[in-house]
Amino acid sequence: MNCRRCGEILNANANFCWSCGAPQHDANSSETIAMPIVAAAESPITNADKGPVGAHVDELVIITGNAAGSRFELEKEVTTAGRDEDSDLLLDDVSVSRHHAIFTRTASGRVTLRDLNSLNGTYVNGARVEETTMHSADEVQIGKFKLVFWEATA
Repeated sequence: MNCRRCGEILNANANFCWSCGAPQHDANSSETIAMPIVAAAESPITNADKGPVGAHVDELVIITGNAAGSRFELEKEVTTAGRDEDSDLLLDDVSVSRHHAIFTRTASGRVTLRDLNSLNGTYVNGARVEETTMHSADEVQIGKFKLVFWEATA
């Protein structure tokens, strides 16, 4: 199957193009319904905007998904995220690739996020990314999961 927008070769089950991010479904089909957002609901997680609990460790706070409210400390030099049972950050949903993305601590202490050619992509603050440096309060979307990244405060 080829992307409707850029022509990239895709997996037959792809919902979005891994290259340009274009949706691969027909927006006018009876199976697809567009719902306008009238007002954004308040997030059920109230502690996601308070920063890291551990002042000396960078953290991810899961704000949507079946583990909403969970905090994950990025203590390792490389932290894997995906659906695979051996992932450091296990995100168990079919919208997440088995080996979806990695968080890496650079020599300067910053954290970078890199997509591992996942089927549905990795997004930071709503923009699809291949690799980016993370900053406090960045919102990461991996499949149906949304996470907030917090840098260590000390």
